[in-house]
Amino acid sequence: MMSKITSTIIIISMVSVILTTPVAAYQTSVSVNAPESVDSDFSVVIEIENAVDLDSGQFDLHFDPDAVNVTGVDDGDIGGTVIPIDNWAVDRGKLRVLFNLPGIDGVSGSGSLATIRFETVVPGDCAMEISDGLLVDTMAELIPASWNGVESAVSKTETSIPADATESETPGFGAISAIGLLAAAYLVFRRE
Repeated sequence: MMSKITSTIIIISMVSVILTTPVAAYQTSVSVNAPESVDSDFSVVIEIENAVDLDSGQFDLHFDPDAVNVTGVDDGDIGGTVIPIDNWAVDRGKLRVLFNLPGIDGVSGSGSLATIRFETVVPGDCAMEISDGLLVDTMAELIPASWNGVESAVSKTETSIPADATESETPGFGAISAIGLLAAAYLVFRRE
């Protein structure tokens, strides 16, 4: 009798652990796809991977204004959905790009946020750096992302609330499963 009870508790425990183990989510990442050196007109693509319900955002692209000039910014594309460029401005080696999808549907997947066209002033190395990136989802929540390998929720602010802060305040499925398992074990051992 005891071995049946023990094996039942072990099986229930294993199932509970499997069901409550969180699945690793794919993190959103943004990167700059630029040539290493240039000698004529060229384009730089701002690529995004694993976007979920993306609605709008912005980023700054830094470049050497003595070596290249921005000639235009084209819309991006994620899974066939156009990512419209809302506005862009250049100021002393920094290009700020704002994008915003119309409506409230958003888009999920991988693709590009924008394509920036450049003309070469002085041929040579092409150094580009992205910063101050911000992604917003359809619920007006910030999307944590990796910008060229640097993890960031929003422009490196210390006051942002961690994504799992609200989850720790209320018991989830794991806590409820553990309580149920303890109650079942108590009832089984109480019968004996």
